[in-house]
Amino acid sequence: MERSLRDILEWVVLGLLVVVGVLLALWVGGWVFTFLGRVLLALSGLIWELLRFAIPLLVLAAIGYGVVYLLQKRTA
Repeated sequence: MERSLRDILEWVVLGLLVVVGVLLALWVGGWVFTFLGRVLLALSGLIWELLRFAIPLLVLAAIGYGVVYLLQKRTA
């Protein structure tokens, strides 16, 4: 089975197109994952800031609940 020069050139061009397509997909994927990484990093920073205020408030609420519970138990 002998291949002509045209067949060989078609396979070479097809291979180059596949390589370019894969590289383009990797490039676009890199941009997408970079964007998602920045979004998730910002979201984690927001969650961290919320937790910095929520945890002390929850501790104060638990202390207040405990005090009210003890006062109601003492009067009952």
